Amino acid sequence: MPKNKGWNRHKGGRPKGRKREQNPSFHILCEGVNTEPLYFNQFPISNIGHCKGYGQTSIALVKTALKYKRANGIKKNSKDQVWVVFDYDYKGDLQPKQKEDFNTAIIQAETNGIRWAVSNDSFELWYVLHYQNCDAQQLRTWYNDRLEHHTGSDYDKDRAIAIKMYDTLLPYQSDAIARAEAISALYDNNDKAYADKNPYTTVHELVVELNKYIK
Repeated sequence: MPKNKGWNRHKGGRPKGRKREQNPSFHILCEGVNTEPLYFNQFPISNIGHCKGYGQTSIALVKTALKYKRANGIKKNSKDQVWVVFDYDYKGDLQPKQKEDFNTAIIQAETNGIRWAVSNDSFELWYVLHYQNCDAQQLRTWYNDRLEHHTGSDYDKDRAIAIKMYDTLLPYQSDAIARAEAISALYDNNDKAYADKNPYTTVHELVVELNKYIK
């Protein structure tokens, strides 16, 4: 009679030693205090470990993200994802330093394993893409006006408005992702002059990652 070769099989359930794969935790540090964190916190997933607005400049936000990673023991090979969210928000009187800081912040984030969801000129570009293509350089005020046109209501960074935007935009989200991907394809990924890319957004990359965990 052949010997039983099933000696290493755990009786009942899954084989011994096999563990359920744990979802990564998202740690999202936002430049804005209301708009961005309130939007991302509306995603119906359970693995957003941290999502907060810091009211900091792009450079300061990346430094805060680095400290956050160290404080929480998030290593290079961790499945957890740390993201920074900020925009350019062009101001003529701050040039050329603002442009330099925007580019440097992205490069520093990338170098240190921090992912970045950025927009040029404003986060509201991502919102407007739910309704239409954007193929020309515009400032924040233009995006706000287009949102009011499409939604039929006032738009500003008030908390009461910001908390509704996820549900308002959700029916058009797939269109926004496609339009954002089309914009990204217009630029050379090796070109680090991010401040010169306008319109430009990578917010859809974070949205796509979060959507993977919606049940």
